[in-house]
Amino acid sequence: MTPHRLMTAALLLAHIGCATSQPSGQPKFSTREQFRTCLLGTDRLKEQFDALNAKFRAHQAELKRWQDQIKAHVATQPEVDTKDEAAVDTFNKKVAELNERVEELNLQADKLNTEQIGYNKLINASNERCAGMVVTITDYDAVKRERAAQGKKL
Repeated sequence: MTPHRLMTAALLLAHIGCATSQPSGQPKFSTREQFRTCLLGTDRLKEQFDALNAKFRAHQAELKRWQDQIKAHVATQPEVDTKDEAAVDTFNKKVAELNERVEELNLQADKLNTEQIGYNKLINASNERCAGMVVTITDYDAVKRERAAQGKKL
């Protein structure tokens, strides 16, 4: 057998092996309750996402405010009379306050990142439970009507 025919034979055997190992018949349908539960979970995840996103936006705004403050303060540095100890102390005190604030912002960012990791884990778990879900048209339509009556979309 030539190498080309040997490769073709191996591919055919692999293809036949895959074809015979696939399950036959109908897919396993999820129940209406399972479908409903997944959609409710998705609703909760959307709410969590919106809340987390709002926290991120607020953090970004606060970080921008801090950057503007530090930029404005640094711009005053040439005006500080370096021979005036009180003026230097006042300038340095403001730098220390701004540095404390950035430490707080960094801790807040760490907390947000931890929340994001937790949220991503919830998304992954939801995807594992619900992404491949197969439901009957009857169950789909019934749940769709239920959600429409509640003002929710699929």
